[in-house]
Amino acid sequence: MAPAHAEAGWSAVFPTPAGDVTSVAFAVGDGRHVMSVAVSGTSPEGGRLFSDERLLPAEVILDPVSRLVVFRLSGPPGRALPLLADAPLPAGATVKAATGVEGKSGGWVKNVSGKILPLSLLKMEYSARVPRPGTPLLDSNGNVVAVAYQPTGAQSGYAIPAEVVKRVLEDVQRGGHVSRGWIGLNLRPDAKAPQVTRVHEGSPSALAGVKTGDVLLQVGQRNLGEYADAVNAFFFLRPGVATPVKLKRGDQEVVISVTPIEHRAD
Repeated sequence: MAPAHAEAGWSAVFPTPAGDVTSVAFAVGDGRHVMSVAVSGTSPEGGRLFSDERLLPAEVILDPVSRLVVFRLSGPPGRALPLLADAPLPAGATVKAATGVEGKSGGWVKNVSGKILPLSLLKMEYSARVPRPGTPLLDSNGNVVAVAYQPTGAQSGYAIPAEVVKRVLEDVQRGGHVSRGWIGLNLRPDAKAPQVTRVHEGSPSALAGVKTGDVLLQVGQRNLGEYADAVNAFFFLRPGVATPVKLKRGDQEVVISVTPIEHRAD
């Protein structure tokens, strides 16, 4: 595999009542946006970005769903890593961290302890100790395909797919904050398929003609087999961007276009 080209010595420090917790950080996009992860229990808003031991002036922007933190630099840009976010990382794919630790994707994690996650994570198995949260995981060409998130064992953990990083980064670069696309429908969590139980009056879904009882089959390019798939697909909705939705109504399949409206993620 190609060596990692992350900026040496970058880290993000987040406070907790018991003391500071450190995550890895790396530049993406135009080099003025540095990505990290604030693990559970930390205070992302109090995050500080360091290059070795030097505190860098930066604005802190949080996505509360993924807990990705973007530091927007006011100084010189760093060397950005390329994101490979056009295709999901398949099960069995190998990656490499900047530390040299290799990992292998074990597929998608949609729920933990029976609780549906707000976005699907990757399950990773590593050749050695789990990389620190925020560590970019690279393919053989040096592209970021995932970001180490939370350990689940000595050599296993969850990772955030690069498409999530791209979704958050594009929002921050465009508008300075992370937004969610809201279409105004409720689904039945315990159903085998993502079935609509309520369509909010005046919502984008109502205006597009979605009806109670419809079963969602596809949102954008994402095929849905269960409730968790729909929750994940909703994370990627963009305000103002028309999205094709395929649904089953009775014995018929219907394709409609729904344009989400903005729901700020803060």
